[in-house]
Amino acid sequence: MKFRIVIILVSFYFTQIACKHTTKDEQVSSLEQTEVISTKFWAHHYNMEMDVAYGNDPAQRLDIYTHGTYVGEPNWFERSKNKRPTLVWIHGGGWRYGNKETDAWFFIHFLERGWNVVNVEYRKGLGTAPDAAEDVLTVMKWISENAEEYRLDTDKIVVSGASAGGHLALLAGLVNSLPESHPSYVGDKIRIQAILNWYGATDLQKKEAYLSANLPNENFVLNWVGEKEKIPEISRKYSPIHYVTENAPPVLTIQGDLDTLTSYHQAQLLHEKLESVGTEHHLLTLKGGTHLGFTEEQFQLIFKTIFEFLGANP
Repeated sequence: MKFRIVIILVSFYFTQIACKHTTKDEQVSSLEQTEVISTKFWAHHYNMEMDVAYGNDPAQRLDIYTHGTYVGEPNWFERSKNKRPTLVWIHGGGWRYGNKETDAWFFIHFLERGWNVVNVEYRKGLGTAPDAAEDVLTVMKWISENAEEYRLDTDKIVVSGASAGGHLALLAGLVNSLPESHPSYVGDKIRIQAILNWYGATDLQKKEAYLSANLPNENFVLNWVGEKEKIPEISRKYSPIHYVTENAPPVLTIQGDLDTLTSYHQAQLLHEKLESVGTEHHLLTLKGGTHLGFTEEQFQLIFKTIFEFLGANP
């Protein structure tokens, strides 16, 4: 009798384990269904060319991701015959740090949706202003000259970046909506479909004043410009807010309201200026968000908002 009771208990134990495993497998399956965008494999549809030169300085390089088909030797990869919408991505780092190689997660969803991507490196460091700004404007000119080779749709160029990259993306997009605003202006050759600004500076002089008062050891604007007396002139020439007109492309700004490095006020300034000229824009305010400090739900909202914004501004 005791032996039969033991057998029953052991059987019940393993049945419970099996049930737990089944439940776990069901949970994993459910999680995968909710988190995976598509079950179709896509990574083999694009190719990356690294460190393509757009200038003579070693830092003036970009990586370019284009879509097509792998065909084997001798040519290996054939680009798509159809021109693709193109994202120009500019990394951050206070115009002093950072590099293009670490930022793929920002734009991988564009690749997944069939976009080409131009991932930009630029000159940076202490006292190097305005090199970074001049470089991104040169990149836009390079795109206009090489669009045919890389199958870039010059009617659908989106410029984006985070932090210092957000500032540079705003500058590149807005300058090219204002004829004769800069020697590298190519707004007559390419169309900026939209600007996606991740918490970038919009008024450099006001940002420098804020950092000087609140975070003097992290005054990235002063570090970039090098000398305090140069800030008004650099700000006048390279603050995006000074290039806002009724011809500005649609702008989406992504901003945490508790960001201490790029204060929420910077986003508000741009929002108000765009509002005043009647340009399409959206300020996505992330409550409790800091400088790239967002929750999982907020990141989901960010990318959902990005593609809805682009869909509304084809």
